[in-house]
Amino acid sequence: MTMPDGNGLDLVEEIHDGDPGPRIPTPVLTASLDTSVAGRAIEAGAMGALSKLASMPETVDAIRRLTDAGRSEV
Repeated sequence: MTMPDGNGLDLVEEIHDGDPGPRIPTPVLTASLDTSVAGRAIEAGAMGALSKLASMPETVDAIRRLTDAGRSEV
């Protein structure tokens, strides 16, 4: 998960590191087909990971589930 200024996994860790408040529903969108990338993102604090190759209905469904999960944790 390469970004112009760093690494997406590092960003997810930074968002969730030491945050005592409600969990921020953080999705990860990845071009990698390697499932270990999704696993590492979830370990870092992401609430879900989705391939950039996912269809529009799959993407919309994943975002809905993520926002529903975020609402239930607040």
